[in-house]
Amino acid sequence: MSLGKLDKILHKDGFILYISGAKEKGKTDFSLLLAEYCHLKGFRTKLTTNIETESYMIEKQITNLPDLQAWLKEKGRKLFILDEAGLSVAKLRFMSQINVEVMKILQMIRHYDAGFIGVAPSSKNVDSTFMDTDILDAHIKKLRKDTAIVKDYLENESYFLEDICKTSINFNSKHIAEFKLEKEIRREELPICCQIALSYTDTKNFADTAKLFKLSTEEVKRKVIDHLKHSQITNNNYHGGMVNHKSSPETVKSPLS
Repeated sequence: MSLGKLDKILHKDGFILYISGAKEKGKTDFSLLLAEYCHLKGFRTKLTTNIETESYMIEKQITNLPDLQAWLKEKGRKLFILDEAGLSVAKLRFMSQINVEVMKILQMIRHYDAGFIGVAPSSKNVDSTFMDTDILDAHIKKLRKDTAIVKDYLENESYFLEDICKTSINFNSKHIAEFKLEKEIRREELPICCQIALSYTDTKNFADTAKLFKLSTEEVKRKVIDHLKHSQITNNNYHGGMVNHKSSPETVKSPLS
């Protein structure tokens, strides 16, 4: 049976699919094949994933919750693939913050005009809420690279998909697809006083830090003191502290830029 059997689900607003299967059965490849199929059929015009890939069909890679939340609010018919869901929405972390936030997204996915595909070896690896058939439209288990069995909860039936081909989307099969609660900020994206303070933390030496940033030792000390002042942010002065931090004049060129 062809992928066309899944059209009703893939065209549906707010669909949620779970793909499982033993290792080397082609789970990640199949998830990207579904994304490719959705794109070519016009079901979904904006595709993202935490999988490392280079394809004109994939808008970008999203590896953290804040970026996903922001992207879901954009206009367009969207699809997000969460590979290695057993690592990021793990069963043993029930009610952890990331599990709770992802489940909130799944319950509201229809309002984002989006679809969601989660990939993990077994339902034993993921939060049980994700397997709730009240929110899950189908569970697709890969039996072989070219064969899968579908439990279609939307139509209340089971069937096989055979002669499944490989996706044309190139991806790094060795890459571990991470998905984290917080967005990681690269050091070069930080204000210069933060970069200097972190560099001093690494070197434990004002002179070495001064050479790196082409400053005098006294200037480095002042920047570290500035950083400490900006970092003294509590619940009472958070807004003011952040404003002061962002508005500080940056006259030093970062060696990382």
